[in-house]
Amino acid sequence: MEQRTILVVDDDQGLRELVRISLEHEGYRVIQAANGLECVSAVREQQPDLVILDVMMPEMDGLEACSRLREFSRVPVLMLTAKVQSIDIITGLDKGADDYLIKPFNMDELTARIRALLRRVPTVYRPLVAGNEQIQIDQQKREVLVRQKVVDLTPTEYQLLMILAENAGKVVEHEQLLRAVWGQEFTKDNDYLKVYIWHLRRKLEEDPGNPRLLLTEWGVGYRLVP
Repeated sequence: MEQRTILVVDDDQGLRELVRISLEHEGYRVIQAANGLECVSAVREQQPDLVILDVMMPEMDGLEACSRLREFSRVPVLMLTAKVQSIDIITGLDKGADDYLIKPFNMDELTARIRALLRRVPTVYRPLVAGNEQIQIDQQKREVLVRQKVVDLTPTEYQLLMILAENAGKVVEHEQLLRAVWGQEFTKDNDYLKVYIWHLRRKLEEDPGNPRLLLTEWGVGYRLVP
């Protein structure tokens, strides 16, 4: 299972370190931010699976940061607040928080709430990356970027690339590709597959005649560089 990444946002460095040590012990990867501005930037750049967000911070407080996050992300947000009045909690939830915890808190309760959020909220979506990071596939948009430029693939080319990318670094046999893309009746049509691989290389490779990303394993199949 992929290691989950949690962003801890609090201006109290001692608290951040305490939470980091506890969460890393639980098997999470932890990144940190000291205020709301750093939080928004970290979510954009590192796409954590969950954010632990303090309310009272300099630069930008947690409520504004949560509101900013909701403009572009559905990452689960667990708010930390020293305020116990229900109106403050309601405000946080209205800004887009998924849960809240009142300071001071018990570390076991924090980890339990994290587990609950990660169970019910889907993992943050990440594009599929291959080809020495030159190829990015956004499966939600069905969009393919090659060296940061969008390329237009036919449905068949897209399906072929997806199978190769999901198995990046491994040789995918001719028969497996033909069966998955075209069906059982085409498993012997290697020449048919070669035509589509050529078209795909024209869109992926800088020099299609000298491929560096989509490689031929002679007599076996094809391999996309991981």
